[in-house]
Amino acid sequence: MSFRGLSIGVSAIFANQRALDITGHNISNVNTAGYTRQIVSNSNSFYQKLGHSGNGKVLQVGYGVDVQEIRQYRDEFLDNKYKKEKTGLGYWEARYQSVRELETIFSDNSEDGLQAVMNNFWNSWEQLAKPTGGLTARAMVKENAIAFVETVKNMDNMLVNFRKSKDKEIIDSTVRINEIAKEFASLNLDIKKIESHGVTANDLRDRRNYLIDELSGLAKIQVLEGDSINISLEGRMLVEGSRYEQIKTVPDTANSGFIRLVWEIDNGSLNISGGSINSNIESRDVLVKGFRERLNEFVKGIADEVNAIHITGYGISDTDQRPFFINTLDFSATGIDLSTIAYNPQLDNYDRIAAAEDVYSNEDNRVALKIAALRHNDYFTNDSYTTTVTDRKYNYDEFYRNIISDLGNIGQEASTATDAQKLLVDQIDYRRQALSAVSLDEEMTNLIKYEHSYNAATRIVNVIDEMLEMIVNKTGLVGR
Repeated sequence: MSFRGLSIGVSAIFANQRALDITGHNISNVNTAGYTRQIVSNSNSFYQKLGHSGNGKVLQVGYGVDVQEIRQYRDEFLDNKYKKEKTGLGYWEARYQSVRELETIFSDNSEDGLQAVMNNFWNSWEQLAKPTGGLTARAMVKENAIAFVETVKNMDNMLVNFRKSKDKEIIDSTVRINEIAKEFASLNLDIKKIESHGVTANDLRDRRNYLIDELSGLAKIQVLEGDSINISLEGRMLVEGSRYEQIKTVPDTANSGFIRLVWEIDNGSLNISGGSINSNIESRDVLVKGFRERLNEFVKGIADEVNAIHITGYGISDTDQRPFFINTLDFSATGIDLSTIAYNPQLDNYDRIAAAEDVYSNEDNRVALKIAALRHNDYFTNDSYTTTVTDRKYNYDEFYRNIISDLGNIGQEASTATDAQKLLVDQIDYRRQALSAVSLDEEMTNLIKYEHSYNAATRIVNVIDEMLEMIVNKTGLVGR
């Protein structure tokens, strides 16, 4: 019985020593991203039959404690819910960021905004149409026309650069997916090797779960569990055991050379349907493209209507009739759009700006009046400039304000959805962290508990040792 008691005490020492090791491991990883706290799972050792009691009952005694496993505190339901909602959060955060950038491009909160530039442009024509309008008014028409052209050109350049920046973000995200896939496959292999010896690779599993969380924010994925954790991306296996696929980007000639995604092994097309990548693709190819097309319609409406009137009038220096805006590709007055519009350099001589319907007339202002009146006429449908009178609904100011209003509505939607999705993800993560994260207060409590248990176990060993010493060294010495 004494040796059995010594074995029981030693088992308690080993169990509490292991618990102290795990507690220290938890404390040391309190700031490690993705780490899940670990606990020791113990069970009582097997029982041994000692015989029977006086009333015939079987007598048994336990052999102490065994460490069964070192396991993690995880909730698979919360993990899966977090991954699903993280995909939505990744989409809306990227969407909101894109709208914020577009709002900067279309900003009308300063004197340099397009609305202010257009106000100055129309006002200069109204000034030229007055009897007092002269050289100064002509100079203002020219300067404001150039300001209009430079403003829309600058906006166009920013929209193109915006698309390029989204293209770069898509490429960077694709590179990150490839890195995750490669590391994930390596982790699957390492975990399989380690766990084939009957242990659980908790820290490697933590890293693998952390990668899943990151990947779910980039794209919509499906996690499949079998002998290992596999990942499906848009119906195709991205990671399967230790095997992984890679994604590459290729120029899309049908989309101005911006990239599209394909599978590297066979060039199969890949269309991401969720996460930040999907959002950036939509921003690049749908959102910004749509607003650029509407801005383009606005510019076409300005150029065509102003030219149609200006080319019928005369300046005060000659009898030539000239367009006010030209196409930089062929210097004509046709086919003018956002990318080709320019102020006619022939009008650098202010006297050539047409304000009159009669030649050599300093007092005739009928052309200038007609151009100034354009501001209040309807030339646009909801989305485009039109020459069909019955389809016209909005004037220039209204059409441009509709663009700003629609952008603001999209931004409000993205902001609301982002906040709601973030709140949902944070709530799920809070519940996950409450279960899985390391609490220093709790670990310090465990540290004290296991320390006392360890000390008590060593006391058992000491007591048994003293008993054995008495038996071994003093038995048979009485009477000598």
